[in-house]
Amino acid sequence: HLYTALVQAGLSVFKDNDEIERGGNLKWELDKAIKGSQISIIVFSKDYASSEWCLDELVMILDCKDTSQHTVFPVFYDVEPSEVRNQKGSFEDAFSRYEEQLIDAGSDTETGKELMKKFIRKIVSVTEQKLNRRVLSVPQYHVGITSQVRKINLWLQDRCVNDNILVIYGMGGIGKTTIAKIAYNLNFHRFDSSSFVANVKQHSEQFNGILELQNQVLSNILKGEKGRLYNVHEGSIKINQAICSKRVLVVLDDVDKLDQFDALLGTRVFYPGSKIIITTRRKGLLRAHAAHKVHRVEILGCNESLELFSWHAFGQDHPVDGYVEQSERLVRRCNGLPLALQVLGSSLQGKSKDIWVDALSKLEDLPHTEIQKVLEISYDTLQDDNDKNLFLHIACFFIGEEKDDTVKILEKCNLHPTVGIDSLIGQCLLTVEQGNKLMMHQLIQEMGKEIVRKESPKEPGRRSRL
Repeated sequence: HLYTALVQAGLSVFKDNDEIERGGNLKWELDKAIKGSQISIIVFSKDYASSEWCLDELVMILDCKDTSQHTVFPVFYDVEPSEVRNQKGSFEDAFSRYEEQLIDAGSDTETGKELMKKFIRKIVSVTEQKLNRRVLSVPQYHVGITSQVRKINLWLQDRCVNDNILVIYGMGGIGKTTIAKIAYNLNFHRFDSSSFVANVKQHSEQFNGILELQNQVLSNILKGEKGRLYNVHEGSIKINQAICSKRVLVVLDDVDKLDQFDALLGTRVFYPGSKIIITTRRKGLLRAHAAHKVHRVEILGCNESLELFSWHAFGQDHPVDGYVEQSERLVRRCNGLPLALQVLGSSLQGKSKDIWVDALSKLEDLPHTEIQKVLEISYDTLQDDNDKNLFLHIACFFIGEEKDDTVKILEKCNLHPTVGIDSLIGQCLLTVEQGNKLMMHQLIQEMGKEIVRKESPKEPGRRSRL
């Protein structure tokens, strides 16, 4: 009845006991299904804990909940929430290795009773509401960052008065923004107001860029109730006034200068319990100023690197037969950098063995530090010259622009942008962010511009794009 009601409400529903066959790679099938969903509804019945199948699935769901915007609803069917939380009755015999996860799942007794009381209609209603929440887009695969997100979650939920600022630092492409986005998605609802400011460095280099970012911060904090800012100094003062009166969560992504931080926050005094996260490549950005915590993002280990690469190249957590040796050699050349693993794996997905061998040959001629050339391989493997030209046009001229407007312009250039943009997104070279804007990782954009620059290093007028 619950499944039917959800489907009739127009929701896409995956029911595990119908859609996953017993046998085969159960863990992989479950993991893929859970990561591809936004909400899991767990129905705890009297015999739930006797099923190893159910308990395996429960652990995977709760791991996903800890590291993404995945929402979990417990439904207690003919069983009291306390029986799950305290493992009494039929739950007393549950396997000890699942103890921590079961306690976590049964802790939200109020939600469980509410769902039980109103049952199917309420579940459908709440599910629809949750699916409509506006959250930041994050990569599908979160390999190697679970423990880092958990630490940041604990810090965000600590209301210590004098512990307001966290600096997340590391090299470009290592996953700073992804970690900040996941932490933001999991915690923004705990604060009075919140704001995620993306690509601060890139926007600040544009005309009136800082002013536009100030308008975004103020609009987010005041929830749209504001007048238009007309200069940076006015913006700093008004942001200061707004932040000092509310418990806020603000993330400033990719900050490289202290004056950007000063302009966008305008204060070193925050309302008790407010949290500020900064992502940057500069560890010492705030060294001489406010007290703050520092979190360094490390490169991935060998096993994590191979897993992340495999998800993007093969759609599973390990290489397929016949590609193990090539995968391991390619992964070593990416030196644990998530962006390089993601882009290279996506660019080789479904490609012939000859292309894999050629990509490996190119990489083995390069030192580890030349990430630029690693990323260029993803450009070389684009389907045709149309996609290559489309990528270079977008990298040079259209980052941050509306997708629909860009498509109209590029259609006039006969570049078939609708199918081409979809192809670039599929190869992790392009994303469409909130507001339907075309976005690209800074390292990928720099790679595209460098390809154009090398056409004529000394005479810019001879390049294909100026």
